Amino acid sequence: MQQPKYRLLGRVAGAVVALAVWLAVAMPGALAAEPAAASAPVTIADLETLAAAIKDDAKREELLTQIRALIEVARGTPPGEVQPMGSRMVATLSTTAGEVSRYVVTFANRLSNLPELAAWLERQVTDPAARSVWLFALATLAAAIAVGWVAERATSYLLARPRRAVDGREVTSLLVRLPLLLVRTVIEMVPVAVFAVAAYALLPLLDPLRQTQVMVVTFLTAYVLIRGLTILMRMLLVPPGPSLRLLSVGPESAHYLFIWSRRLIVTWVVGYYASHAALLLGLPWAAYGGLLRVVGLLITAMVVVFLMQNRVAVAEFIRGHPAPGVPLTAAYRLRRRLADAWHVLAIVYVIGVFAVWALNIEGGFEYLFRATVASAVILAVAKALTMALRRGIERGFAVGDDVKHRFPLLEARVNRYVPTIHLVLRTTLYVIAALALLQAWGLNTLGWLDSPFGRHVTGSAFSIGLILVISLILWEAVSSSIERYLTQTDPDGVVLQRSARARTLLPLLRTTVMVFLLLMVTLIVLSELGVNIGPLLAGAGVIGLAIGFGSQKLVQDVINGVFILVEDSLSVGDVVTAAGISGVVEQISIRSLRLRGLDGTVHTIPFSTVDTVSNMTKEFSMAVIEAGVAYRESVDEVMEVLKQLGAEMKEDPTYGPLILEPLEMLGVDALGDSAVVIKCRFKTLPLKQWTVMREFRRRMKNRFDELGIEIPFPHQTVYFGIGKDGHAPPAFIQTLEAESPAEPPPPAPETETEQPETSPADPAPEEFK
Repeated sequence: MQQPKYRLLGRVAGAVVALAVWLAVAMPGALAAEPAAASAPVTIADLETLAAAIKDDAKREELLTQIRALIEVARGTPPGEVQPMGSRMVATLSTTAGEVSRYVVTFANRLSNLPELAAWLERQVTDPAARSVWLFALATLAAAIAVGWVAERATSYLLARPRRAVDGREVTSLLVRLPLLLVRTVIEMVPVAVFAVAAYALLPLLDPLRQTQVMVVTFLTAYVLIRGLTILMRMLLVPPGPSLRLLSVGPESAHYLFIWSRRLIVTWVVGYYASHAALLLGLPWAAYGGLLRVVGLLITAMVVVFLMQNRVAVAEFIRGHPAPGVPLTAAYRLRRRLADAWHVLAIVYVIGVFAVWALNIEGGFEYLFRATVASAVILAVAKALTMALRRGIERGFAVGDDVKHRFPLLEARVNRYVPTIHLVLRTTLYVIAALALLQAWGLNTLGWLDSPFGRHVTGSAFSIGLILVISLILWEAVSSSIERYLTQTDPDGVVLQRSARARTLLPLLRTTVMVFLLLMVTLIVLSELGVNIGPLLAGAGVIGLAIGFGSQKLVQDVINGVFILVEDSLSVGDVVTAAGISGVVEQISIRSLRLRGLDGTVHTIPFSTVDTVSNMTKEFSMAVIEAGVAYRESVDEVMEVLKQLGAEMKEDPTYGPLILEPLEMLGVDALGDSAVVIKCRFKTLPLKQWTVMREFRRRMKNRFDELGIEIPFPHQTVYFGIGKDGHAPPAFIQTLEAESPAEPPPPAPETETEQPETSPADPAPEEFK
């Protein structure tokens, strides 16, 4: 079954609180005990122990080993020279294998004093005087606890109504919740304070021995401290009223954290104060130190168990859940690795804290405290900066409505780079935070950055970043300008139709700029990284030369295409003749031209085969009309008729807009075999000359028919020859339907007949003349 959200958050918070409890609860008592041990007066028993150690060879060698270890530690830092705490700790713990082994021996020797504890316990049981002291102390303690308990219960009874009044209130505001929680805590603390006052007030009445009084006060102090800390943790985690809870955790997680905090508090307080009471009853200092380290080891083991129990919940919290469909970034992969190993780092930290305390490393706790606080501050600041960075990027790159209206494609272009910019800035922030954490733990990263290698790395990183930013700005300026020009709209929102040359050359220019920038940025980045780009340039030159030789035709196509496009010789939609092929231009690429003929055939012509381009629709067109009339017609009258037709077409609502200029009469162009050719022309819109020509010819034929102007056609003369007498022989005409030839007509020298012009595909005429 899936864990509730509050349980997960509670376990996460608990894992973090565990380390704080370990530092804030367990260690201060131990630190307080060590100075007491160091400053305690030397007793006769201590001197006897030292004399016995000097007499015994094994103990004397052990004592000398400890003294040599202290001398080596003292020599670790020269007088007057202050080293960083991290360096001192590393020098103390792991400078040489000999020092480490000596620390291990020291720790083992301190734990080896535990048999003295067993001997002291045996004396307390077997010695009648010691037993009487313990019995009287227990009786005094029982009496003090009984009196204190009665006073506590009475006070609790008197505070029942205020307690119920606070518990019954439902609050939602934090400003109201904090005062109520403080009042509720005071109500719980008052009976404990009354218990302490009553118990302590009873001791002078019983008049115990000084040793017994110290023991009773020690145990009462431990009890009051346990009760007070437990109340604080209860009010923080599981207050009586659910509305008083400060942490957003579920009931199960809250009770779980409370149970563990109570375990740690009881173990620490009981262990420390019991050891201190034993010391007051005559426990040797060596055994006292060993007993404290056993207590510290027990607390450390409890913290490790707590961390292991919550490793999965905390790992899920650290790992998070990326949005579906979003690619995994390097930061998220780092989070996953940290989630898998966070408990190992936490356990190492806890064991390090215990080792610093157990080995009594000079300045160790100062170093750990400072590094821990600095790490917490660095992580908190990094988290706050990350959130501020995200909000700043979202607001800084937001596009207003007026800008969207003026530049419709700007928002999409900006949103394309927002995730990348966020990732780069966030990664930079993480790197800075990591360097700061390493500096906080004494690894001197700032000194490394100030070294020649560090300056080279930071300078190269800055140069690479600056080059990338400049190239990106240049690319966006070129790309956005080209895209805006090609997609610009008129006031009505209709996209303006750009020329084919612009639609072809501008994307080519954009691609060229992109390739150039990529090449230059790659070379500069490699150079900044220390890569020798000379061989790369030489290799690229050789490869380019080989490609040039192998693709001469392709290069010729591209070069010819660039010049044709730059000169604007043709555009999509023009009617051209290229390489002897005519058609409408459908597509122009950098290498070839595609034409579609009148019959629908598509012709793809490489630019290398184009030596001449004939464009029939460049800017404007000419509709040229050649009118042939018979020789008997008046040329002036015919030209006047043609001018009238031209004027009529210019005024026509359908064909008038297609004509740019009135009809231009060029005059008699030729005297043909059977007709006089008169030439005239219209200046029309591109591609409209054929439409105008067809309509003009239609009107011209109808007008000539109305006016009786003859449009001649080819004539054929049949010649029968001439006889010797100078007369032509007679000609006979026979029809196809006649059964016999008709009477011959009178002879004629010549017969001229008109016959329509036919083609081989036409059927034979009905009769011949």
